[in-house]
Amino acid sequence: MKFSLKNIQSYLINSFVILFSVILSFYIEGQRDLSSKNSDKNKLITDLINTIDEDQKQLEYIKSEMNKTVKLINEIQADINSKNNNLKKVDIITKISEIKVSYSFFPQEGIFNQLISTGSFELIENENLKLLLLKIYNHQNNRNYAISNLIDMFSIELYNNVYQKFRIDVNVNNMEGEIYGVSVVSDFNFNDEYYYSDEFYGFLTRTKTYANLYSRLLNDISENYKQAKIYSGYEIND
Repeated sequence: MKFSLKNIQSYLINSFVILFSVILSFYIEGQRDLSSKNSDKNKLITDLINTIDEDQKQLEYIKSEMNKTVKLINEIQADINSKNNNLKKVDIITKISEIKVSYSFFPQEGIFNQLISTGSFELIENENLKLLLLKIYNHQNNRNYAISNLIDMFSIELYNNVYQKFRIDVNVNNMEGEIYGVSVVSDFNFNDEYYYSDEFYGFLTRTKTYANLYSRLLNDISENYKQAKIYSGYEIND
């Protein structure tokens, strides 16, 4: 069979057209797939922004409780230092019962985990956002859990000693308050010797130190959340 130059040219052109059509179809399909993945990524980023807002509320509440605890301890230690009995015993016991340092921040990690599991995280164009999210949900999360566990263990020691020494009994209304309900002192036996002891004063100082330490971590997390929210806005609006 003889092939003319014209037939060869026609064959090459047809082959090129077919090849080009196949490549173009793959390209178009790839672009559609990429567009769909970017759309899913942007939806997840939008959900992440909403999650950040919810976590910020939790952070602000816990920080306010830590600040309240530090304030209460300062008032009690000032009374101990003055030895002028400025505070009534019932007021002292009430303040002691309101000292709470065992709050834990539980970040909502679901959206971040979805970004990772669906491959959407790799589609994030803003490198600063990627680095910040990794810092928040890995490094700072690990620090948060480690410090929370340490404080929880200390709180058990604190409550076991202080509540026993002052023989404090409380009624708890679980329907009130943001997280753990509201405690009201129902009975106590004030222990003057323990109140002015180095042991009790040391417990107060340690509690205040933990409250300040945890507040600092929560503040760092909060600031990173604020920046992550800004970067997230850039990501979905570009």
